[in-house]
Amino acid sequence: MKKNIYLAQINYLHGKSTFLPYAVGTLIACAEENKELSDYYCFKEPFFIREKIDSILERTDEPFLFGFSNYIWNHEFNKALAKEIKKTFPDCLILFGGHHISPDTSLMEEEDYIDLMCFGEGEETFSALLLALKNNIPLSRVPNIAFRENGKPVFSFSKKAERIDYPSPYLTGVFDSILEKYPQIDFHAVIETNRGCPYNCAYCDWGNLQCNIRFFPEEKVIKELNWLSDHNISGFGCADANFGMFERDEKFVDEMVRLHKEKGVLSRFQVSSAKNSNDRVFRISQKLNECGMDKGATLSFQSLSPTVLENIKRKNIPVETFTSLLNRYNEAGIATYSELILGLPGETFQSFVEGIDILLNAGQHSSIYIHDCEWLPCSAMGNKDYTLKHAIKFVLVPLNEPHTLIDNSEEIGEFSRLIVETKTMSREDWVKMNIYSATIQCFHHEGLLMLFALYLHHEKGLSYSEFYMAFIDYMFSQKNSVGGKVFEKLKNRFEEVTKGNAGIVWEDRRFGDVGWPSEEFAFLNVAIEKETFYEEIKAFLKQYFEDELLFENLFLFQKSVIKLPFIEKIDFDCEYDFKSYFSNLLCGNTAVLEKKSCRNTVLKPISCNSWKDYARFIVWYGRKDSRNIYIDEIDTQFKEV
Repeated sequence: MKKNIYLAQINYLHGKSTFLPYAVGTLIACAEENKELSDYYCFKEPFFIREKIDSILERTDEPFLFGFSNYIWNHEFNKALAKEIKKTFPDCLILFGGHHISPDTSLMEEEDYIDLMCFGEGEETFSALLLALKNNIPLSRVPNIAFRENGKPVFSFSKKAERIDYPSPYLTGVFDSILEKYPQIDFHAVIETNRGCPYNCAYCDWGNLQCNIRFFPEEKVIKELNWLSDHNISGFGCADANFGMFERDEKFVDEMVRLHKEKGVLSRFQVSSAKNSNDRVFRISQKLNECGMDKGATLSFQSLSPTVLENIKRKNIPVETFTSLLNRYNEAGIATYSELILGLPGETFQSFVEGIDILLNAGQHSSIYIHDCEWLPCSAMGNKDYTLKHAIKFVLVPLNEPHTLIDNSEEIGEFSRLIVETKTMSREDWVKMNIYSATIQCFHHEGLLMLFALYLHHEKGLSYSEFYMAFIDYMFSQKNSVGGKVFEKLKNRFEEVTKGNAGIVWEDRRFGDVGWPSEEFAFLNVAIEKETFYEEIKAFLKQYFEDELLFENLFLFQKSVIKLPFIEKIDFDCEYDFKSYFSNLLCGNTAVLEKKSCRNTVLKPISCNSWKDYARFIVWYGRKDSRNIYIDEIDTQFKEV
C-alpha cells in the first residue's frame, strides 16, 4: 500500500475568496513527476483553508508524512495542528518549511513534535527527502534540511537550487479536485515567471534565497495563464520579486490582456513591480490600466533617509527621476502609489517626516502606503548580529493583516513582530510616527484636507509637515471633537501596541466584518460625521487666510469633493475655478487660481447605498487609484459676466 503524504498551506478566507495553495502544489507536482515517488507515495489533496483542527484530523488517514508551508499568517495554526497530528499519529513525520522558518534549528529545539525542517526553495529538497526516506538513505545526504540525530536537531548541508523546468501544479492537475469540490470559493492564483532577486534589502526575506535569478520557460507561463483563464480565475498575482525588469514580462502582460478581453476573467492582477521603474514598467502599467486589470503603478522608496538606505542596503531612484515618472504617469491617467516602511534602523522621527515631505513636494498626492516594519526571521534584519547592532526591539502583537474577516471565535491567534524601538527611534517616537503616518494617509491621500494643504503649500509656501503637524496639535487640543476623539483613539492604541497589549488592525462593524488599518479606520470615523468634522476644524483652517471669500469658497469645495455614500446629486457654486487649479497641481503642472463664478457638478456620483459598501469599494479597493475625491468627475460651467 502507498504511504500517504499530506501537505498544508493554510490561508484565511477573504470574504468568499482565497488563494490556491501554490507553494505546496509545486512540491506535489515535482514529486509526482518522479515515477519512483509516485509509485511509492500517495499525495493527498492539500489542506488550504483555516478551519477547525478536528475537521482536518477527521480527513487525515494514516499519514506517513505531514508537511507544513509556514507564513506569518499561519505559523501558530500550523504548530497547533502539527502537535495534534503527532499526538493522534505518533509515527507520522512532521515537516516544517516556508518563509517563516528561521534559518537555524531553534524551532525544532522549542517544538519536539517537529521531525524535519526544509530551508529555502522546497521543490528539489522535498523530492530528495522523500527518496531518502523511501530508500533508507542517510538524511545527512539530503540538502537544505534539518533532522534529529540522537534526539538533537542537526543540519545537513546547503545547496543552491538550479532547475528551471519545475512542472506546474496547474497544468498537472494538482488543483483540479479542489476546484471541483469548492465551487463556492472565488479562487485566486499565483504564477511565477522567474525566481530570485538581485537586491538584498535587509527588511525583506525575498532576496535571501541565496540564488541567481532563474527564468521559467516562457511556454509554461503562457500555458498557465491560459489555464487560469479556462478555469475562471479572476484575481491572480505574480510571485516575481521585480516584475517588468525583463523584456519577456511584457509578452506575458500581452497574453493576460488578450485573455481578459477574450473571456472576461483574469480581471485583477497583483504584482511587485521592478524597483527602478523604466519604459517597460510604464508600458506594462499602461496596458493593465487600460483594461482595468491593475489600478495603480508602484513607485516605492521604503525610506528617504540616506542613513537608513545604507543600513538596509537599498538604493532609491533619484527624486528628480521620481518627479518625472509621476508626471508621466499622471499625463497617461495612471494612478501611482509609493510605499514607505516605518521603523527601519536609522530612521528618526524627523527624517521620517522629512521623507514624506520629499514625496509630497515631488508630487505624490495619489497614495502613500506606510507599513510598520516587521521583524522577519529569514531577513537580514532577523540576523542576531544585525538586531544587536541597531538595538532592534520588537513586540508580539495580533497579526497585522488588514481586510481579513473578523472571527472572534478564532481559537488560535497569529502574531506579527512589530519593530517599536531601534537605536534611533524610541517607543515614544514610534507612537508619534504612527500618528503622523495615519494623518498623512487619512487626511491627505484619502482627501479630507488635501486641497487645503496643496493650496497653502503652493500659494503661501507652507510645508506639508508644518500644516499637518499643526493640525495634529489642534486635534489633540479639541479632545471632544470628531477628529479629536479619533486622534485620542489612535494615540491610546499605539501606546498599547508598544507594550505588546494590542494590535494595529481595527474592528468597526459599522463598516463591515473585516479589520481596518489605522488610516482607513480614522478616515471612516471622520467621514461618517463629515459635516460636524469640518465645522469643528473651520477655525483652524481659517487662520491661514486673510481673504474670507476665498476661504469660504475653498472650504465649500474641499467639503464637496469628498466621495460619500447616499448622495445622488452634487452641484454647488463657487467664485473661483478650483477644478482647473487643482487638476493642474495634481498633474504636476503650474497653476494659477482664477476668480471666475461657476457652477460645479459631479457628473457621476458614486452609487453606494451603505457604509459597508462604501468602506469596501471606495476606501479599501479605491486607494491605489485615488477614488476618494471628485476632481476629474467635476464639470465646471462658468457664468456669464
